[in-house]
Amino acid sequence: MKQRIYSAYRAPARGKGEKAAPRRRWWVLSGVLVLGLLVGVMAWRWVLSAWYSPQSLDPTLVSLVIAPGSSASAVAAQLEDAGVIRSALLFSLYGRYYGLSSTVQAGSYSLGRDLTYEQLYAQLQHGQSDEVKITIPEGYTLAQIDALLAEKGLTAPGEILTCAADCGLPYDLPSLEGYLFPDTYYIPLADFSPRWFITLLKNTFDKRLSEAGYTADSPRTVQQVVTMASMVEREAAHDGEMPVIAGILWKRLDEGMQLGVDATTRYAKDDWTGPLYAADFDTDDPYNTRRQYGLPPTAIGNPGLAALRAAVHPEPSDYYYYLHDSSGRIHYGRTLDEHNANKRDYL
Repeated sequence: MKQRIYSAYRAPARGKGEKAAPRRRWWVLSGVLVLGLLVGVMAWRWVLSAWYSPQSLDPTLVSLVIAPGSSASAVAAQLEDAGVIRSALLFSLYGRYYGLSSTVQAGSYSLGRDLTYEQLYAQLQHGQSDEVKITIPEGYTLAQIDALLAEKGLTAPGEILTCAADCGLPYDLPSLEGYLFPDTYYIPLADFSPRWFITLLKNTFDKRLSEAGYTADSPRTVQQVVTMASMVEREAAHDGEMPVIAGILWKRLDEGMQLGVDATTRYAKDDWTGPLYAADFDTDDPYNTRRQYGLPPTAIGNPGLAALRAAVHPEPSDYYYYLHDSSGRIHYGRTLDEHNANKRDYL
């Protein structure tokens, strides 16, 4: 009779969770994959919607200029800033995906906000004009001209200011402020560069200064005339006042009086619309003509032809003071007492 022999060794009991743990990990991994897939599908559907749907239901046209040499990313950023597209990144990706990024042409455009990316790229492949119209208002400062060209897409912010200081322009001047003539210019895009543009405006200024009657034997220097004209441009409500205001300011200057021109303080603050306070005039800033004597260090803007003429040919008068009331009408005073009375009556 055979005997059964049992070993004293027993395999350890298997825990309940040893089979469940791998199963749970598989379910977690599966859930993550499914969730990732869903997110990916939703993201792709959003991208496709952005790519193939109109950017807006607003048909308003937006005017902008794409400067020569603009990169694809710069064009996309410009379109986003102008409100033509919602996402510069998606617009750039669309251009790369379809090989359209390099087809964008420089030019002046009027683009609708209700276009698809396909329609936008179709329009941007044909420069709509080989020149752009730029209007510089009279009295604009260098900083304002810089901002205007950047807004038009012709330059990067600060580029005009940098070039005016560092482009090696052949002008022996303390600053180009005042020497860039404000006018309407039609700029050929093929020729445009910051240096070319500044040279154009300076050459135009030279012609207009001659038209204003300035000659080599004039009693004032060009810098004095330009600085005076820039103040007159900002102080006068209209061209008809300019010769009298220029006469008042020249007289105050020649007699050693402070000019007291608030516009010079506004220039120092770079604030042409906000209120001025007593503290603004309680400074030793060289442009504070309520405290300093003489002309400010530079012009405070770029004057037009009427202001230049007024500075060259001021109108003599008995007045030493002037102010504008709330309706813009000017009131002159011969004495400080008359001026203070005008303040009480009209301000």
